[in-house]
Amino acid sequence: MVAPALKHALRHLRCVKSQQPSDADSVEFADWRERVAEALEVLAGVLVFAEDRAGAGAEATAAREQAAEVRRRAEIRPGER
Repeated sequence: MVAPALKHALRHLRCVKSQQPSDADSVEFADWRERVAEALEVLAGVLVFAEDRAGAGAEATAAREQAAEVRRRAEIRPGER
């Protein structure tokens, strides 16, 4: 039996991931990656195995780093024109 909190966290992560914007260089994409990171952190809090918790945490960190990189590129682009 899957714990209700785990089931909810997995459903939420799937829902957030399904909302991926098409433009990977947009601020909307960066915001979406932040929402993915938040969902992964919630998931990490309810996973049973330490390896799974660490993996979800690492994926959340990577999502936040990607969001920051997209935002940096978005700030640079207008000045280059």
